Amino acid sequence: MDRTGKLILAASVILLVVSFVYRPELPERPAPNPLGEGNATLPDLNRTDANRTDRNATVSAPPDANATDQNQTPPPVAPPVAPPKVETPEKTIVLTNANARYTFTTKGGGVAKVELIERDADGHLKFPEAIGDQDANATPIAMNLDRGRLPLLALQPADATVDYGPVGKRPYQEAPVEYTVVDSNKTSVTMRATGVTANNIPGWVVEKKFTLGEGYQLEASVTVSQSVQGTAGQSVFYLVSGTAKEPLNGSQMMGLGYGMMLMAGGESDSIMGNWFDNYRMGCQCFGSNGARNNYRAGQNNVQWVGAYSDRYFIQAVIPSPEQPGSVVNINRFRLNALSQSEAIAAGKKLTDNQYAFETALAVSLNAGESRTFTYTLYTGPREYDRLRDIGIAKGGNRFHEIMDFGWFGWVAEPLLRIMNWFEPKLGFLKEATVSGYALAIIAITLIIKLIFWPLTARSTRAMKKMAKVNAKMMPEIQKLRERYKNDYQKMNLKIMEVYKKYGVNPLSQMGGCLPMVIQIPIFIGFFTMLRSAVELRGSEFLWVTDLSSPDTITHIAGFPINIMPLLMTGTMFLQMRLQPPAPTMDATQQAVMKYMPLMFVFFLYSASAGLCLYWTVQNILSIIQTKLTKVEEDEDTEGAVEVIPPKTKKRKS
Repeated sequence: MDRTGKLILAASVILLVVSFVYRPELPERPAPNPLGEGNATLPDLNRTDANRTDRNATVSAPPDANATDQNQTPPPVAPPVAPPKVETPEKTIVLTNANARYTFTTKGGGVAKVELIERDADGHLKFPEAIGDQDANATPIAMNLDRGRLPLLALQPADATVDYGPVGKRPYQEAPVEYTVVDSNKTSVTMRATGVTANNIPGWVVEKKFTLGEGYQLEASVTVSQSVQGTAGQSVFYLVSGTAKEPLNGSQMMGLGYGMMLMAGGESDSIMGNWFDNYRMGCQCFGSNGARNNYRAGQNNVQWVGAYSDRYFIQAVIPSPEQPGSVVNINRFRLNALSQSEAIAAGKKLTDNQYAFETALAVSLNAGESRTFTYTLYTGPREYDRLRDIGIAKGGNRFHEIMDFGWFGWVAEPLLRIMNWFEPKLGFLKEATVSGYALAIIAITLIIKLIFWPLTARSTRAMKKMAKVNAKMMPEIQKLRERYKNDYQKMNLKIMEVYKKYGVNPLSQMGGCLPMVIQIPIFIGFFTMLRSAVELRGSEFLWVTDLSSPDTITHIAGFPINIMPLLMTGTMFLQMRLQPPAPTMDATQQAVMKYMPLMFVFFLYSASAGLCLYWTVQNILSIIQTKLTKVEEDEDTEGAVEVIPPKTKKRKS
């Protein structure tokens, strides 16, 4: 590759990095299509869930045998006169334990706000809103159910006009039900709501009792009673079990910006925002097959369902093992516009109305029936050990899978547990702004390198011997390429003769990549673990103040300057310079491999500092091993040089 080609390659990579960091905000997506005319009846909760096998399918409600045929003109009926609605003022009640502060509201009869107030042994907030804030009056992380989201554990009557199709709205009344406080004390609160028909006949009664549980758990007992006179047939309610919203910040490089998860019948499922976008081939550039707003799953086997707007904290509801949830509905809708203060803080326009996602569990009962359901609400950090213990206590429902490690959970989970085991033992450099988690990452990287040391050493010796072979073999190969440049078939035959002459098996050179291939699952495991490990939030390493985020030290013309990805790239360049190219590579391929680290800095420039720390230490250890690995002189005898003995008989001189 000549100088011009190298300049073009370098400029292209730089433009890719700049375009990624300065990518424009996506235009606001169109609002969902309005519902079509006509009414639909309440859902049959015992039907087979079609969405689990075909999420593109429209989930329709069963026909109502009493419904009037829409092709016939019904006789005119005077509409009933509803009693005037009296707006009652909102009342809030606060319950607090050592971990969380819950704010309950009578508007919806649920949890409107949760503040994580747990403190460490030094009396500092464990999860301050501003990372590293150790002030006594620091603001805790809080999850607000605002901008049109219903409170957690709100129980809403089903909307009789609901459309269960892909573009349908939320299948329940969006206006929160009015509740009254029946009883409250320091550990529990009880609220009640009554629904009436248009003729002012009591239709249903809901009574909820919330009791503070252990840690970040809130226990809820919900009793629903249906009047015989109020409504004939089956009534359906939806219990709001979690909400998520698109993050205001544009960067989602680390993934997990927002999403929903559930466990039904022993099978976990993750529903991210891109499922609702429904892009062709999973990419926005190919357009959408049609946006979707409604997802349904479960058939009387829902073990838990949750949502997260942040990669470290979740809202989840766990039904009692004796009463698993029947059906889960997840709906997308528009949030109300930001307030002026929110818009200024986020640097957004007041008209910003992001999408939000609300998960809800369906509850049904017949006329004259009364049923009591019990739930556990978890609103707190995604701490693997804590979530696993909760799952064991709730019937072994594998609640820890809400960590969403994905396919490489078999690597990510052990890495996280080893890191948590190491951390308290490596806290001796805390005063030097090196956290125990930073040292744990370095220790794990060193252990992995020692495990693969024999395999990597063999590969390194092979590459060094290959360099000596190349010094003798490459001049002949270059002459053959020049002589037969217009006849590739003959050129390849002649080159193979040269390989045979020097006792080199070209396929054996693939063994040099084996250590790298083996470590790819470990790298991906680190990636998935570090992006959601709340333990790393606020962990320090020298100039890095938060290993869970990019280590931006300053901005130049709005461009973030991150040091760890640059160190990672520099060590990769040095490592690749120590590795001789394979004899099968031409000049262009060698140039591409030489500048390959630039692609890594493009992909990982906005990655967490913890991930870049792991990769940088890995590169440094590989450089040291390459320097320490020697090739014996007698292994390079004149005329009988080979890298890895081929299966064919050696050629002697």
